[in-house]
Amino acid sequence: MTPIEQTTHQLYTLFSQALASQNKERYHEELWRSYGHVATPSGARRRVQFVYDLCRLARFDPQDKVILDAGCGYGVIAIILSLMGTRKVWGIDISEERLTTFQRMIQDYHLAERLDAQRRSVEDTGLENSSVDAVISNEAISHYYDVDAFLREAARVLKPGGVLLIADGNNAANPLRRRDTEEIWNRFENGPPGEVHGHRLETPYVEMRRQIIRSAAPDLPAEIVDRLALETAYMQREQVVHAVNEYLTTGKFPNSRFDRRRCPVNPELGAYMERMFYPAQFAREIEQYGFRARHYAALGGAIPTWLSVPGRLFTALTPLTLPSARAFRIVAVRE
Repeated sequence: MTPIEQTTHQLYTLFSQALASQNKERYHEELWRSYGHVATPSGARRRVQFVYDLCRLARFDPQDKVILDAGCGYGVIAIILSLMGTRKVWGIDISEERLTTFQRMIQDYHLAERLDAQRRSVEDTGLENSSVDAVISNEAISHYYDVDAFLREAARVLKPGGVLLIADGNNAANPLRRRDTEEIWNRFENGPPGEVHGHRLETPYVEMRRQIIRSAAPDLPAEIVDRLALETAYMQREQVVHAVNEYLTTGKFPNSRFDRRRCPVNPELGAYMERMFYPAQFAREIEQYGFRARHYAALGGAIPTWLSVPGRLFTALTPLTLPSARAFRIVAVRE
């Protein structure tokens, strides 16, 4: 059995147990929607191949290494890395629901020797200086509230020669991808709830802000609440409450309205909804924090569907393939 086959078998076995019907009260329901395919042999293989290919691209061997998974979600990437023989994977995320599920899976399947999951911001990981061999951000960088602060933190915690590996499906160099993403932005800000380009919306952000405003000032007339909700786009809860208090004190509206060409912010989580990046420009920005960085075009997106050989060929043809690539990769080495 090859290492990939062994890791695939272990992952498939684990998720076959985790996604059994008796666990639906213990784990968050989104685990089934987003990762149900991992409980199949082909789905588990696809996920494992994805991680192996990322490591190959970065020329990084996770064996006996310490890794930070920044924005780990339910921990699938972190689990795969641990099965590949890491010494430790630190998973951090700001989503309480996802972190709780990941923490319960660590407990239920006795994974604590190589895995740890904490609810922390990627801007403040709590790790020591020069303590990790790699920082991985998979389908997470587009949600960070402060990317610059994350890059500073990644540079701080990485050992010299350590690797920052970013994989994301929001390639702004692809005009079709940008069009679809702008439609996602508009729906998540303004509604209505439902499915949009593979994303499920429960409550529009403008409605979240209405609820925050009503809680902060229950006596405000409905038309004032509506206007404040419209003019507090891109604000987090504390900022919305501050804007309400400013209005009550001075009568001044905040005048921060949604722009269809700009990614909206979840006011409760303080996370962006699928921010776009121009990979070449982003790689240059990363280098300002003490890295040598290269960008690559990539097939696939949040759920990798590409096979290794065509995926490598597509990547090798960067920058020719970048305008048609849905996703991108950045490999940055700490100097």
